[in-house]
Amino acid sequence: MTTNIIRKSLIEYTQHQCELHSIPLTDNVASGFYWSSSSMQWEQLYTKQLIVDDRIILLVPKGVASFSKTYTPERYYNHFVLNFMQSEELRIKSSLVLHRKDGSSYVTKASIKEKHPLTKDFLAGFSKRNPKILENFKNRTTQSSLAKQEISEINIPELNSHLLSELSNIAPGTQHATDYHRLIVGILEIIFYPHLIYPKLEKPIHDGRKRIDITFDNGAENGIFLRLHQNMGIPCQYIMIECKNYKGDPTNPELDQLSGRFSPNRGKVGFLLCRKIDNMNLFLNRCKDTYNDQRGLIIPVTDDDIINLLKNYNDWNNNFIDKFLADRMREITN
Repeated sequence: MTTNIIRKSLIEYTQHQCELHSIPLTDNVASGFYWSSSSMQWEQLYTKQLIVDDRIILLVPKGVASFSKTYTPERYYNHFVLNFMQSEELRIKSSLVLHRKDGSSYVTKASIKEKHPLTKDFLAGFSKRNPKILENFKNRTTQSSLAKQEISEINIPELNSHLLSELSNIAPGTQHATDYHRLIVGILEIIFYPHLIYPKLEKPIHDGRKRIDITFDNGAENGIFLRLHQNMGIPCQYIMIECKNYKGDPTNPELDQLSGRFSPNRGKVGFLLCRKIDNMNLFLNRCKDTYNDQRGLIIPVTDDDIINLLKNYNDWNNNFIDKFLADRMREITN
């Protein structure tokens, strides 16, 4: 059911990821029906699709996949719907109200279940009439994204060693810029998941007049990417990445290029990835000037930083990465 409802969004996600990883798509394939929230009806279209062995494949962002024993219709019905209906039956003094010897009134859940058994149609109608009860259930039912090791048997140390080897094999220079960009996407996705999700390459903005090397959606529920907004008041719904496969240090034009992509709607936080920065103090001062001028927060990350982050990466503990970013940001914002 969920797949059918969000099919169009999954198709768009699949298209973006195939573009990111240079996976060919087939043109003019029927999407299958999906739900349109604007027209409030089922629709379909013909579009590019990923076809493998004559089957349409839809990719799903791992950031929205989870196992949950609590987000179920049974829990919603038993602990939220019935609780509300008990109060309502008491309020209207219905025929379901019983009385104790001390004169107090009560309504049993069993009597409500008999009158309104658990069915999809009942829950759908109840939720439409009482949206705040469904919202309360959602707010009080916590879920977390799957760890990478819950999705597949990934050997994190071996993967990190492979990524570091690939990084060292890419020579600086514009002729290798694409290889560097694509490798950095994979490394950042490893390091920052599940806080940063859904990477896209070269996102066009301003009607295509400018492009951003990489963007990530900010899906953080804790940690530094949440504190940026809540504690520091910096909009960061998207995190923008510029990759510079230069032999020398980046300078003010590179900073201005990235800060020129910022806006309150897109966010005002970005990373500038480069191979090295010989004079880090000077560059951090340039980042501080940009921040103090309220043109956004730009965090420089070099090969040495990537090596340090990957060597200390742990899929079950993001404390090292969080501390690294907090320390680097403190040098810029203080």
